[in-house]
Amino acid sequence: MKIFDKVKGAKTAMRCLREGNELLEAQDTEAKDFDGQWLIESKDLKWSFPMVARAIRHKQTKLIVYEPQKSEVFTGIQGDYIDRAYCAKNKIEVVPFPTQGGAAVMNKGDLMFIFIRPNKKGAFHFLEFVMPKIIEYITEHVKDSKAAISGNDIEVNGKKLSGSSISYKMGSVSEGIFISGASGKKNLDAIGHKNKKREVTSLKELGIDTQELKNWLIAAVEKGMRNDSQPPSA
Repeated sequence: MKIFDKVKGAKTAMRCLREGNELLEAQDTEAKDFDGQWLIESKDLKWSFPMVARAIRHKQTKLIVYEPQKSEVFTGIQGDYIDRAYCAKNKIEVVPFPTQGGAAVMNKGDLMFIFIRPNKKGAFHFLEFVMPKIIEYITEHVKDSKAAISGNDIEVNGKKLSGSSISYKMGSVSEGIFISGASGKKNLDAIGHKNKKREVTSLKELGIDTQELKNWLIAAVEKGMRNDSQPPSA
């Protein structure tokens, strides 16, 4: 069984599907070793991939927190134009991932949260919970800041800080949010994306410690799940 469906559109999307399925099949056995953990912290996007895919396939509840250690292009199943020549020249790896959304450039210091859960009535809704929590944290820690949800994004003083997506696969829901930690517009030339013309900000620019926010959010999510009668489980 493959995590990706056939997608109409750009060659980039089709390449993403092919590479993603091959990677999933090769690493599913390794991912099985982590079935008993609801929280996984990772610094390797390719290593995170099978954890997400397996959780989707087996309807697990799992939070995967990814912190890149280098520049990468993360491509969801919708795809996007990716400048492969730019990526090769600047040593940026293109990594397909089994979630909804297009391409995003990730650099060292950024954060990504991916929450997988069974698609059932009354389940914990990660993005509905965590996006207001991020705004709460910014409001408390950044003087004179105006943080707000704008569509799928969080903006601070009119500048994009994060983007999110949600997808439904195989009876599971995958919710993800990317937070710019330090990079801002670094390496956005790797993709053809509307954000290249958009004002962006980062946790570093706002004076927020990435690790403190990460740990605060993890604790808040765990508490929120328990209060919602959805205790973390494998």
